[in-house]
Amino acid sequence: MQNFSLLLNNILVDTYHSILRLESDFLLNDSRINLSIREVHLIECVGTDKENGKAVSEIAEYMKVTRPTATVAINKLEKKGYLSKQESALDGRMVHVKLTKEGRKVDEYHRAYHRSLVHAIETEFSEDEKEYLIRTILRLDNFLKKTIPQT
Repeated sequence: MQNFSLLLNNILVDTYHSILRLESDFLLNDSRINLSIREVHLIECVGTDKENGKAVSEIAEYMKVTRPTATVAINKLEKKGYLSKQESALDGRMVHVKLTKEGRKVDEYHRAYHRSLVHAIETEFSEDEKEYLIRTILRLDNFLKKTIPQT
């Protein structure tokens, strides 16, 4: 393939930007949601454990930010009414962050958007193409994860 490196770079950059644009448009087109992509992803993180919530350190790790940065973002979403904080019954120094009713609505709406997007993509491929696509993306993801510096 001619100039594989340049072509691959362009595809990766374009795909990355397309995904960000789709998610941004998803938020911009719904006047009920006044959140950034980053805020929605933080809500998504907390929503992965609806029963227990998440510790600030877990959220920071998921979002790839420092604990103080995560705390600022959590406080902002708490003021907006999407998150609540509760001290741990076992360790008063630990705070669990949970979704409020409004936070659960946003989380479900975002998850439904992802399901519909994946379904739309799925209809574009044959079974063989889907299997190949999954294998290839997993291999690419594993390669990228191995190249990320460990902190």
